[in-house]
Amino acid sequence: MDTSDLLRIMPSVTTSGGIINGKVTEGFLFNYGKGKQTSIVCICHGRFFSPAEFVKHGGGKEVDNLMEFINIVDDASIGNA
Repeated sequence: MDTSDLLRIMPSVTTSGGIINGKVTEGFLFNYGKGKQTSIVCICHGRFFSPAEFVKHGGGKEVDNLMEFINIVDDASIGNA
């Protein structure tokens, strides 16, 4: 499996971090290890973050419901945009 195949099967995610300047941070959802811990690889730096760290990386702060700030990008919507 080459890099382009790997990127096709990893869901894309974005966060605006809940800030008002319009900055959107992009990444890929990634699971690893026995417990399948979820992390997100940011596109801007290639670093691995927990979902909470990803929201903070995007300019947000601690929030109760992370999924309000992390959007999973649907590949079908990209082709229809």
